[in-house]
Amino acid sequence: MERSNDARANAYIPSKRERIELAKRTTGVRARGTVFYADRLQILVKLDDGRSQSLRTEREAYRIIELRRTHRSA
Repeated sequence: MERSNDARANAYIPSKRERIELAKRTTGVRARGTVFYADRLQILVKLDDGRSQSLRTEREAYRIIELRRTHRSA
């Protein structure tokens, strides 16, 4: 399932360990990474190339590419 943040709707805040893709509008380059921390103001991402980045939830374009699954014991 994929979700993206949309300024017109309430932004989905990703959870720790979810995979996201960042879209750089100026270059068109897409970077992927794993969420390390997220709250209503920022998302800290460990990118696949080894860098880290902090995103502003309402200003940066990103989309969730892999949702974290929660397991319940029956």
